Amino acid sequence: ETLQRIVSTLANKNDEIHNFIDTLNHTIENVQINSSNAIRELDEEFDGLYSVLDEMKGSMASTIQQEEAHKIQALQ
Repeated sequence: ETLQRIVSTLANKNDEIHNFIDTLNHTIENVQINSSNAIRELDEEFDGLYSVLDEMKGSMASTIQQEEAHKIQALQ
């Protein structure tokens, strides 16, 4: 009878361990999915920021070139 209780307890603990492992695996999947989503969103955000900065660079370079041309013309 004692042996039967020990075996039963071990079987229950084994089930608990397998359930815990399943929970951990599910949590790992969620972490991986969330991380992938966060990286994708970060990439999109930086791509957008880079695009805005590139446009600003072009605009500022154009302004500088126009100012340079105006100053050179005035000096000539």
